[in-house]
Amino acid sequence: MIQTGTLKKKTAWATQEVAYEMRYLDKSDLPSIMDLQSLIVSRLTRKDLLEAFPYEFMKVHINERGFIIGIFVDKELIAFRNVYFPGIDDQEWNLGYDIGLKQANDLGNIANLQMICVHPDFRGNSLALRMNTKAIQRIKRLNRYTHLCATVSPYNYWNVRILLNCGFIIKELKYKYQDKLRYVLYQHLIKPFKGLWTQHTINKRLTDIDSQMALIKEGFIGIRLNEIPGHIPQSIADNANGFEVVYSKINWDQGGVNQDCW
Repeated sequence: MIQTGTLKKKTAWATQEVAYEMRYLDKSDLPSIMDLQSLIVSRLTRKDLLEAFPYEFMKVHINERGFIIGIFVDKELIAFRNVYFPGIDDQEWNLGYDIGLKQANDLGNIANLQMICVHPDFRGNSLALRMNTKAIQRIKRLNRYTHLCATVSPYNYWNVRILLNCGFIIKELKYKYQDKLRYVLYQHLIKPFKGLWTQHTINKRLTDIDSQMALIKEGFIGIRLNEIPGHIPQSIADNANGFEVVYSKINWDQGGVNQDCW
């Protein structure tokens, strides 16, 4: 058991308070994991928002090459967060290659925050932030990993904001996973970059892909997500247009900053 408490559950008639348990999942939980993933995929506003995992790959995340944190309400899985430890030769899932790491020692010390799913009835409880916090704490306690990475669609503004709030920076923007557009986010677990930016910033709309790619090529990194005042979405899928990414550069004159992936 990791944590217990109460959550707010949305229903068609009201919002009710319910008890929850957060714990590490095991292989007996795989059917529930796959069912929740299927539910989330069926409700996506864009089919490229999530890279669904097959059963066998999901299974590898439990004990063998990672761990999964789950949250239960009335013994039903309502949220989970995958963590994965990719092999040094795994060029699809070892995101060290995507952020420019070249040394074998670095590529062998990568951890990924992989997939996150939250049942729609329980959104608004900061469950992703809670699970991310616990996952990062456990990764640090293992004392084996230096680099932490994640990927997310630019159109998944909810997850982009959460990852940036958890200490990540946007390091890359590219096509991955059968030509799905993805940010590659990064944080150094020993020498964090957070707050070590220059004062010069440039804001780009979340959906302005070409401009963001150009900035990243110039050495800019995404550090924050701002809501654009006055934006009225025309549909649920248009919500991402109401946000902009704040880009800056690392201030290398400040001590303790790691330059492994630059």
